[in-house]
Amino acid sequence: MTAMRERFSAFSDRLLHPLAGKDRPPSPVERDGVRAPALVVGIGNPGAEYGNTRHNVGAWCIALLARRHGVQLERHGRVDRAAVEVEGHTLHLARARAYVNESGPPAAAEAKRLGIGPERLLFIYDDIDLPVGRMRIRQHGGHGGHNGVRSLIDALGSDAFARIRVGVDRPYDDGRPVRDPERIADWVLSDPGPAERTLLDEAVARTADAVEAAVIHGVDIAMNRFNQGQDIQGNGDRREQSKG
Repeated sequence: MTAMRERFSAFSDRLLHPLAGKDRPPSPVERDGVRAPALVVGIGNPGAEYGNTRHNVGAWCIALLARRHGVQLERHGRVDRAAVEVEGHTLHLARARAYVNESGPPAAAEAKRLGIGPERLLFIYDDIDLPVGRMRIRQHGGHGGHNGVRSLIDALGSDAFARIRVGVDRPYDDGRPVRDPERIADWVLSDPGPAERTLLDEAVARTADAVEAAVIHGVDIAMNRFNQGQDIQGNGDRREQSKG
């Protein structure tokens, strides 16, 4: 766990930029007049010991999409991947086989292999700044302190990819949010309790719905539909409790 915390907090080396430069394959920003993803990547730490941890929510989303569409993810190098059809549109699924903080290069390499630029990549990951079960879609943006997103921005040389954040919240002391990196690392690298797992499973299902909507109708419509009206039971209670 100590080594894992070090990976969580100390990842700072600049990474290679496999999509940078003049040899990057062409990739249209739009499909049929809308911006729609052609590749969705979910992240999470490899290994059975991390499979049910909060940090692996992005990987759960990819696994659910594969099950929905009746395909098996197959290992190819540093990703598990498959392709599905969503109402006539091809969507490539990828689950990075790398620690979260190092997930950018395999995600970027898969995009390069497919000839897909950042504008048609959708990235799914956990977020400690959203309540448990809340999810948010964005067209692009910075890393927001998430080292997995930082890794992908570095690897792509761009922050122009869409992303879905799935809330896992953070620990609390007497209702005050914990900021200590060690305790936050322990939090995301631990399994949620049964009530939180239920909320997260519901959020994963909504995220899969949102991915499919983005593929069919475009990211803008998916944002308008899924960023609104999320009534998540139970989030307020835990913020009022001591989370040592």
